[in-house]
Amino acid sequence: MLDVLGAPQARELAEEVGDAYRAAFGAAPNNEGPEQFVHQQASYVTLLGRRGFRLATARREGRLVGFAYGALLLPDTRWWDGMLEPLDTEFTAETGQRTFALIDMGVVPDERGRGVGRAVHDAVLAGCPARRATLAVEPRLESNQRLYRSWGWRCAGRLTGAPGDIADAYDIYVRDLPMAMP
Repeated sequence: MLDVLGAPQARELAEEVGDAYRAAFGAAPNNEGPEQFVHQQASYVTLLGRRGFRLATARREGRLVGFAYGALLLPDTRWWDGMLEPLDTEFTAETGQRTFALIDMGVVPDERGRGVGRAVHDAVLAGCPARRATLAVEPRLESNQRLYRSWGWRCAGRLTGAPGDIADAYDIYVRDLPMAMP
């Protein structure tokens, strides 16, 4: 079962999403640990207060097996700061409605290869009121990058990770979205 939720409902699922995140990202190829799990929970709570927050969930027999969430980039975002090859200011200018940042997407290991990732990906982006979406992927995660490219994402460049980030660098992907109907 797929659901797309806004911040009020997503707030109630913070612990369950955190558990699914630990299962998904603690396994290969990410192999994240306790420090990253704490970062995810803090980031999730912060994102709940952001405009345009969306959470897509997939359940099988009541169990959360996949998720995708993000929010709109604010006009004062630092998302594009630190690109190794600077992008045109027209490309990076944000209005608060132009770009949806897909922050995390994961599938628990025993459900991978069944279309759950694609389903939550498509659900969180469907009807999104932004013109485009963006996401960040660690360069070492080549299989994830191949997957995103096969779903229509294109790499805009590489970004240097900030102190305290999970990675030293990220490849930033973008994808145009169909305009939501008024």
